[in-house]
Amino acid sequence: MLPRSRRTFLKSGTAVAAAGLTGLAGCVGGGGGDDALGFNFTVPIENLGSLLDIPDIQDQLGNIGDEYELNVSQDSSTPDSLNALAAGESDICLVTTVSYASAVMQEAVPGNITMLATDFWDAHDDYYGFTIFSHSDSDITEPEDMEGATLGVNSLGTGIHSVYQRQLLELGLDPDEDVEFVEQDFPTFTAGLEDGIFDVAIYPALFAPQARNNGFNEVFSSQDVWDGEYPFAYVVASNNALDQKEDAVQSWMEDYVDVVDYMFENRDEVVSLASEHFEIPEELVDSFFLTEQDYYRDQIEIDFDRLQFAIDEMHEMGFTDDTFDVEEHATNEYLP
Repeated sequence: MLPRSRRTFLKSGTAVAAAGLTGLAGCVGGGGGDDALGFNFTVPIENLGSLLDIPDIQDQLGNIGDEYELNVSQDSSTPDSLNALAAGESDICLVTTVSYASAVMQEAVPGNITMLATDFWDAHDDYYGFTIFSHSDSDITEPEDMEGATLGVNSLGTGIHSVYQRQLLELGLDPDEDVEFVEQDFPTFTAGLEDGIFDVAIYPALFAPQARNNGFNEVFSSQDVWDGEYPFAYVVASNNALDQKEDAVQSWMEDYVDVVDYMFENRDEVVSLASEHFEIPEELVDSFFLTEQDYYRDQIEIDFDRLQFAIDEMHEMGFTDDTFDVEEHATNEYLP
């Protein structure tokens, strides 16, 4: 096994056909007995836990099917996944900076939530950071050109949204008055730019090869607005699940770490399996997965100092009314 400072990704479903990706809407999770777990994610392969849905990878794991049963579901945004947790339809999900901070502050999930691991980091100098592109024919080539523009985002009030917010505030622009946000699913962003639905769009790593291959303009990236890498996406569980299904959650976390180790040891095999399972072109997966065009993924243990920094910044940008001590809502104790 590789060091446990490794991780995994997930699948995306809604409207993927528009991008030439057929999609994977998983089954409904949550509920059931003490050994039934539901896991929700947003972007395929990119959110590591999605790999747990691949049968050939499940065969390499020691707990799934024996210690717990797993249902995997895909959502359009992390707030949707938190809604599933709140409704008791799921137990574990992938969240990002804003959705995590907001959920904790608002106690949006009954009993609240606890972070168990980091999924990936943003703005690392040597890896991919969320990038904002405009069409190759657009006059918007610099951040300053975005004043008065329409901005494509998957959902407002998310970590993705916060990348825009940070740049706009640095430019002295009012995010509520000086730009217009248009919400669409990630797989439709390239078509949205080509059809003029919005002027710029923010691309996660899975879809960024489309923008680069089309010669789109890179307007700015996370590295341009952050002073260094910060943990962006996290695995969280409802505290009710931790109370009622502790053994199953512990077993899931063991499998999660084993999946991360497995993907680093068997990268080409995982690219092929994930491509087939999630019905995403293999060349697209191969072009980013575990390359410099992927996020920084070498630390899944929670770095409490950098996490606190990120959550404090969400407050400074106006996404939450206050901040909080992350050590009260995050733990590395479930990592094997």
